[in-house]
Amino acid sequence: MRNPDVHDDLDALLRSAATIQRDPAQEERTFADVWSRVQASMNDGAATSDDAVHDRRHTLIADRELTARRRRRAAKVASVTLAVVVASAGTAAAAFLATRTGEEATGWEVGAGGSGEILNQGGTDRRQVFEQVTADIRFAPGYEAQRDYALDFFPQDSDTAITESHLRSFTASHAICTWADAWVAYDNSGDLAARDAATGTLAESVTWEPIQTFNEDHDEPDPMDPSTGVDPGAGGSYYGWLRPLVQAAQSGDRQGVLDAVATGHQCAAEVLPVISTDPNYGGAR
Repeated sequence: MRNPDVHDDLDALLRSAATIQRDPAQEERTFADVWSRVQASMNDGAATSDDAVHDRRHTLIADRELTARRRRRAAKVASVTLAVVVASAGTAAAAFLATRTGEEATGWEVGAGGSGEILNQGGTDRRQVFEQVTADIRFAPGYEAQRDYALDFFPQDSDTAITESHLRSFTASHAICTWADAWVAYDNSGDLAARDAATGTLAESVTWEPIQTFNEDHDEPDPMDPSTGVDPGAGGSYYGWLRPLVQAAQSGDRQGVLDAVATGHQCAAEVLPVISTDPNYGGAR
């Protein structure tokens, strides 16, 4: 028997799907607006505390592409809902939103928000995908909670996106912070063997792929070049603070380690359980 309610729902869904169309003029206006923001960001050398400098780059990922993805997502939702109505006469099904979009950042988007696949931060499988993408990034032993902090830092919002390279460099930065924190902890306990091992990891971290890719994507100078500034807030390399950090660790200079971490503006107190409580630390607490 014909169910008028179901057919009314079908008609409404078909009409809504048909109205999802691109407006080239609107997209061009969106593109022009985003590009002006990117240029303004490039000209603005000021940095804020902790993660804000890194996060600002991420927020500039193309709004035009995001708008297009919203339209495509709306069309997919309409199609899925239509199929459910046909198959089950109106019974709703739980929606699954994939974190992986299959879309790659290109052109000026790379300089604004990094390279690699664009990931939907509101995806149902977000945590699983984020863990897969960052699986090779080593945090110091015992810093599992700090790894969780890094992976959960960005809001789980389906209207926001992050590139693979940005997620990896952000996570790698916090991993380096934990190795610096562990170095101080080992120094406190007098475990020189463990401190030396942490020093080795800090020295290697400059060559980690996420750090190298970030420098390439954003045309950053070599952070280990003595002529490169160490304070990103003063126009230096974003990872310029790693040079004095490694040098201080290698020479056993505890205060030098504390000062380098504070200079970098990248280590949130949440990933520095030891350093953030040290009275000689001048960074965020």
